[in-house]
Amino acid sequence: MTPRPDEQARAELRALAAQASQRRDEEHERAETEFWQSIDVLQGRYHGAQQDIADELGIKRNQVLRQTKRYRPTAQDTTND
Repeated sequence: MTPRPDEQARAELRALAAQASQRRDEEHERAETEFWQSIDVLQGRYHGAQQDIADELGIKRNQVLRQTKRYRPTAQDTTND
């Protein structure tokens, strides 16, 4: 059986677990951003592409629109005015 940890070991373990959790959250956000930005580019390929993407992903067309707007780079938002 392993020995019981002291308070310092427990504090170190908690800090390392918190760091790992933060890295996971950051990577998840990066992956989501990258995914929806690539979908944003794809939906402009032809008329009706947004619906085809929605069908392939198994979501509603409006969800594609909302997510691509959410993750769109801010500089791109003002260029289409």
